[in-house]
Amino acid sequence: MKKLLLLPFIGLCLTACSVDPIEDQIIGENINEVNAALVDYGCAGPDNSMTITYSEAAAIESWDEVRKLYLSLLAPGVLRNGTFDPSIWDLINRFQDQGLGDYTSEYTIVDGECTDSVLLTFTVVPDGQSEPPCEPVDAGPDNSMTITFSEAAAIESWDEVRKLYLSLLAPGVVRNGIFDPSIWDLINRFNDQENGGPGDYSTEYTIGDGECTDSVLLTVTVIPDEQSNPACAHVNAGPDKSITMTKSQAAAIESWDEVRKLYLSLLAPGVVRNGTFDPSIWDLINRFNDQENGGPGDYTTEYTIVDGECSDSVLLTITVIPD
Repeated sequence: MKKLLLLPFIGLCLTACSVDPIEDQIIGENINEVNAALVDYGCAGPDNSMTITYSEAAAIESWDEVRKLYLSLLAPGVLRNGTFDPSIWDLINRFQDQGLGDYTSEYTIVDGECTDSVLLTFTVVPDGQSEPPCEPVDAGPDNSMTITFSEAAAIESWDEVRKLYLSLLAPGVVRNGIFDPSIWDLINRFNDQENGGPGDYSTEYTIGDGECTDSVLLTVTVIPDEQSNPACAHVNAGPDKSITMTKSQAAAIESWDEVRKLYLSLLAPGVVRNGTFDPSIWDLINRFNDQENGGPGDYTTEYTIVDGECSDSVLLTITVIPD
């Protein structure tokens, strides 16, 4: 509405006043700027925010100083007699209770026929931190798999090795992270005549940006060919697997059978579910409930499947972290 009111007024001025070409150009440019601003934002201007430390927030002396701080976020020319929702007092009281966090108020003005609102936000961060806390970045749990020397040697290219390691990532983890050591370093170590061949090839895979990062350890274990019996190729327990859960989530599991099902859920599709656990499910439960040694930590069991003289095992791990 304000745009429609401005245009007749400016048109009237241009009709009534005599201006030279340069003045006419300047006025025209100003009209375009005003109209562009009105298209992009209402008469309250754009949303705005800033970050301050806890000490800076706690040092603000009065209600009026807090109000002035929020008003400083408004665009030039926006009326300063609007209303805040929640009010300045509500924001102050919440800060006294909460401390760190986002404090957003909707500022509303009435300017002629224009009623508009804008969101003004102050983010209070710990002392010494100049930026808001990182958004959650999760690279997932550590993971590993085992292949024979012949299988490893048959991998055709750098890209296929990279894909092998990426296959160990949890679903949803972005695939554009960084490997340390690099894929080439791993390949070169495997091909080294003295130190290569069978062994563990681990790399730290990191995702994120700046200080907001997370890493996961990915391991490919290469075993000698003689450890793999071709007649037993049909017996495959799949790759090692792990998940992470909080102590409260672990404590809420209702029964031995539910714990067993949780470990079985870590198995690769197609692996038979009638194998044996070592340590047993009861042993794992008792260790978790132990007052001195239980609680947060890694709970790993070796799951073994058997078919005649053929057997294969996989390590299944549930990592319990504090709430």
